[in-house]
Amino acid sequence: MKKILTLALAMGVGFVSTAQSNDQIQNKKGVDLLPVKGEWAVGIGTDLGTLSGFVGNMFNNDANNTLGSTFLSYPNTGSSVFGKYMLSNDMAARATFFNGGQDRTEVYEVYDDRSNDPDSVVYDKRRFNNSITRLSLGLEWRRGKSRLRGFYGAEGVLSWVNSHNHYSYGNALGVDNLTPTDNGAMPGYNAQHGRTVEIRNGATFGLGVRGFLGVEYFIAPKICVGTEFGWGVNFFKSSDDVTTYEKYDPFYDNGTGGIVRYEDKTNQGGWSISSGLDNFNNQIFFHFYF
Repeated sequence: MKKILTLALAMGVGFVSTAQSNDQIQNKKGVDLLPVKGEWAVGIGTDLGTLSGFVGNMFNNDANNTLGSTFLSYPNTGSSVFGKYMLSNDMAARATFFNGGQDRTEVYEVYDDRSNDPDSVVYDKRRFNNSITRLSLGLEWRRGKSRLRGFYGAEGVLSWVNSHNHYSYGNALGVDNLTPTDNGAMPGYNAQHGRTVEIRNGATFGLGVRGFLGVEYFIAPKICVGTEFGWGVNFFKSSDDVTTYEKYDPFYDNGTGGIVRYEDKTNQGGWSISSGLDNFNNQIFFHFYF
């Protein structure tokens, strides 16, 4: 009986060892392709639409086809940074960080109210800046017997968004010009509050959970390309919006018949809950294990 138990134990250990070794695969040179327990990974993901647009514009003489204009200018697209730590051969802790934004100024010609020359112009300017930041932390499990591996898991997501609009006008507001001409792209003159000079949108903070499912293919030892899909639930809380107006006050006696006053109007923030499927912002990613 003792010999039988010893033989069975040896066979069991051999089977487990064989099963574990079969999880690893090698290339033609005998180099291991897959990550193992204790290894780290770094990666980058890029929006598939942005990538395909950049490649496509290489063939249509698009003057704006630069890395800056396609990958860095738009906060809802662009690149994410990934990090992983292999807790076991088939399980990993993961983190994702995304930050994007833009600061853009638009200049518009407008007729000069103080000139009798119809060709005389001044310039209105609209400056828009915003930023989006997302951070996620989670766990993933991995399955597969070839270069193509599936993975699934869950993560928590923290996000925050900020945006501002700033307006400057070529035609000044004053006692001799109570309704200055401006370009149609500007907010325009409000009879009740005056002319908009700044809109400070309230910061929006988000907190959510997300389940995901994806695939990755190892194109070389410890290097893979992949994508994923997910379903998440998010709670968003926005702080108050503040709009600053300028308006001529003819009742303030300063010796010139009045002054231009600035006034802030506040709109209350709020909250919302959203849920739905996503494809990780159409991202395709590359991971490098070491």
